[in-house]
Amino acid sequence: MDNTEIRKSIRSDTLKLRQRLSLPEREKKSTKITSHLVEWIQNKKTSDEISFHTIMVYLSMNSEVVTEELIDYLFKHGKQVIAPEVDTENTQLIPRLIQNLETDLEKHNYGMLQPKKACPIIPHDQITLIIVPGIAFDLKGYRLGYGKGFYDRFLPACHNAITIGIAFQVQIVEDTFPQPWDVPVQHIFTENGMV
Repeated sequence: MDNTEIRKSIRSDTLKLRQRLSLPEREKKSTKITSHLVEWIQNKKTSDEISFHTIMVYLSMNSEVVTEELIDYLFKHGKQVIAPEVDTENTQLIPRLIQNLETDLEKHNYGMLQPKKACPIIPHDQITLIIVPGIAFDLKGYRLGYGKGFYDRFLPACHNAITIGIAFQVQIVEDTFPQPWDVPVQHIFTENGMV
């Protein structure tokens, strides 16, 4: 089996494991993940004097780690919250500022929520922290997404950002067999803490 087939198999198997988690389980584990991440952000600010002011967070869908609680926390603590608009025509992510989950979002043709076109675009170099989704993550930080490469194209342009993957523990695999263009995240958080 070549690497493409192996990756396809890991993606499929891990997605099934994630989908088997019940909604109450996903919500409970998502709250724990948010708690670990928030604690890390607060400790970073204290110990390294890093202030993550402009934070990009994906808008969760289906069986992904739920990000609504994290976004609410960031709003309450005066952070600039960026969410990705998915430009399928040019296969790129457009980082847009959101200030309200009720009024700033619309449904994409693919069914997920994204910022409206009226939301301001934020330059890549202003983003200081990026929360990255994935189907599977390995211990080196490499990830398997949905296979379209949106984040692999987007992350290299964000020179000032720390990247964090959030996932349920069942999504952590030994190896994702990364491609040469795959971009690893710097940290991963699950319900058990930092991996």
